[in-house]
Amino acid sequence: MLERHVGPAVLRDLEPWHAQEFAELFQREDHDLYEWLAWEHFEDPEKSRGFLEGFAKGRGEGNRRLFGLWLDRMLVGGTLYPTVNMRSGIAEIGVFLAAPARGQGIVTQAVEAMLDHAFDDLGMRRVEWRCSPVNLPSRAIPEKLGFTMEGVLRQVFQVRENYLDLEVWSILRDEWRS
Repeated sequence: MLERHVGPAVLRDLEPWHAQEFAELFQREDHDLYEWLAWEHFEDPEKSRGFLEGFAKGRGEGNRRLFGLWLDRMLVGGTLYPTVNMRSGIAEIGVFLAAPARGQGIVTQAVEAMLDHAFDDLGMRRVEWRCSPVNLPSRAIPEKLGFTMEGVLRQVFQVRENYLDLEVWSILRDEWRS
């Protein structure tokens, strides 16, 4: 997946050389983006660069990957495989999107592209989605795309001083696009 149009946005690899652009996204939208993320301090370009370098290394090792979402040539969010286990054929998908870019179908289409990539290109047999039960916009994505909610992991996701529950959703290769 080098580049793909998802609605009005473009999905492509988010690389270490995008560190300044990534930092600017968090400088503009920090109050909103950090609400559901365990990550912090990305408004600092050096911290952004370290984070992006970690994902570039993970891509090389085949165990994680990060893509950016650009709308009108401005980075507005991203989608990622926080984990990819090639041996077991299981990957997890996550997303983040700035408030001004929401409501245009970008996330749904980006996740569809990620599912196609996971199943068709990476050969995954299962893809997972994890979200807080109270993060209704995030919860709507797996519901819309045909995932099955399997259960709740209690207090497993730390966002600053809070420990949140996470719902685990999954979709299997033969369920996708069937």
